[in-house]
Amino acid sequence: MKNAFVTVIFGLAALLATAMQAEAADLKSVRFGPEAGKTRIVFDIAGAPTYALAGDDLGNGRLFVDFKELSIPPSALALQPAMGHVANYQFVKQSDGRLRAVLTLKKTAKIGESFIIEPSEKVANHRLVIDLVKGDKAAFLASLPAQYPDLGPVIERATAAGDDEMPAPALKREVAAPPAKRVIVVDAGHGGVDPGAIGQGGTLEKTVTLKAALKLKEILEKTGRYDVVLTRMSARDVRLIPNQAKELARRETLARDSNAALFISLHADALGDKSIRGASVYTLSDKGTERSARMAKSQGNYTVYRLDTREFQDDAYVGDILFDIAQGKTNTASSRFADKLLKELSGKIPLLNKSHRKADLRVLLAPDVPAVLFEMAFISNAKDEVNLKSAAWRNRTMGAVARAIDKYFEENPQQFAQTGAAGGN
Repeated sequence: MKNAFVTVIFGLAALLATAMQAEAADLKSVRFGPEAGKTRIVFDIAGAPTYALAGDDLGNGRLFVDFKELSIPPSALALQPAMGHVANYQFVKQSDGRLRAVLTLKKTAKIGESFIIEPSEKVANHRLVIDLVKGDKAAFLASLPAQYPDLGPVIERATAAGDDEMPAPALKREVAAPPAKRVIVVDAGHGGVDPGAIGQGGTLEKTVTLKAALKLKEILEKTGRYDVVLTRMSARDVRLIPNQAKELARRETLARDSNAALFISLHADALGDKSIRGASVYTLSDKGTERSARMAKSQGNYTVYRLDTREFQDDAYVGDILFDIAQGKTNTASSRFADKLLKELSGKIPLLNKSHRKADLRVLLAPDVPAVLFEMAFISNAKDEVNLKSAAWRNRTMGAVARAIDKYFEENPQQFAQTGAAGGN
């Protein structure tokens, strides 16, 4: 799906903040305060603004500020130059009467914070302040407020021919109560006939990833909050198919069939340069997102978050939109968890300088299961190899992963799986 259409849908999805008053507020000015690594955006408004933040990943990213009941001067509808992280901005009238400020980023950034400054003796107007700070595109998308798509207009279009049986209950699953226990799928990378990378001391990647997966399973299940599904339970698991492509596909399928709320794949990196060490976390790239949709549809799997997009077969275009919305939601959730994980790991184990990375990795392709690939260390580095074999290091590292999982669900209580029936170990 093209970014423009994703933008339209998420524009419809933007949740407006609680209205402070019925009368229209007046825009007085838009100002930018660039500093080293930071840009402050200030909307000076007479009257209390009602607004919502959204965005997309077009170019370096675009930030949207949707205002309800805001009047602007005609000049604000023209493209205006900006400063710092923002190349330019302009206001666009929406079909429902709202006004959207579209801020095109000159360089990637994320939202540090946003807040309202109330009028005072020295300040006559309300000020909506948005601080942009250094960050990549994934961090920008993760910093946007959580949003749920309002599919009303889409469903109305899909059912315009008189079909009264629209799948409303399936769409409303998003706000249903979470299950008692969330299912976490932990993938011990490689295994079976595939040893993975080999350390200088002969350590096999498939061995250290399995030990880490078993430790993480133990820690998580002790909390009583999770059911953990492992992709393999031993060095040679009979469930593994001795074909790498089929095996990786099986792991993605297992995540969806298990009704997983989160998928974590554990690996150990390797390079010819044996001096490099440190951990990193991967989420799915834009290229991978496109491949995910192609592969799902080639396999005849059009269901995402328990909504079968084939129900819109009279308008395949609408089905594509719904599929893209689901993938966008999944990718944002994956990035949020990756950020939580890296924060918990910081100071406990060595991390690469650019520790949150994106790639087109097969195990991350499930369109409705948030997923990360955790490269725990470089098995090709002698010090990292020692760590990977250490029970104390493993306990500390997997403890950090478990804490990240707890904090992720604490901050995203509605994030739960909606893909299918729960499976077992």
